[in-house]
Amino acid sequence: MELYENTANSFINYLRKHGYPDESISLEWGSKRCAVDIAILAEDLVTPIAIYEIKGNKNPNSIRLGINQLKRIVQNYDLSVPCNLVFQSEKDVGFEVIDVSDAVLNNNEIELQRIMEYQKPTKPMTYENAQVGAKSKSIMMALGRKQKKIDRLKLICWIIFPIIAVAWALLDAFDIYNITNPRLFVFAILVIAALLPFSSEISLKDFTFKRKQ
Repeated sequence: MELYENTANSFINYLRKHGYPDESISLEWGSKRCAVDIAILAEDLVTPIAIYEIKGNKNPNSIRLGINQLKRIVQNYDLSVPCNLVFQSEKDVGFEVIDVSDAVLNNNEIELQRIMEYQKPTKPMTYENAQVGAKSKSIMMALGRKQKKIDRLKLICWIIFPIIAVAWALLDAFDIYNITNPRLFVFAILVIAALLPFSSEISLKDFTFKRKQ
């Protein structure tokens, strides 16, 4: 507990010294069920522009635990902001910040060895620069997630559906499984169910399917 508090205090003091208003540094942001150790709030004092989990000692277990905690936060509150872990450090300012946004927001594999060896010194950043940087990073991350959805949609439309259609046609041609209107209807419903997560609305003749936002 003492190590955690010392690391947190060193980090908070660092933020204050570099122009972060006290009111923008929110401790235990979230709810009793799901909260992050520190959230940096925008000028409206409501919108997070970055979140931090304080973990004290750096080891594979604390890295995984911290990333999972950050994942719960971003999923619970639908956030797309820089996500960081803060560890105790004997160098410079007494702490070390690791950006794990890629692992948290994009579910990419964690490079534990890289994080364990990470020793990049912390550079001063003003509150204003942090807001600009967070907004730019948030946009890039949102674009990255959108591209992943497009890639998955291409896989479904260009590979999976054609294979199913060809297989079904062959089964019908050899009288193994006949194509009937009810079966076509069921297939259409399955296609819509597969495509709906990638779009907000799908129209089919007189029917319109909308995904709740």
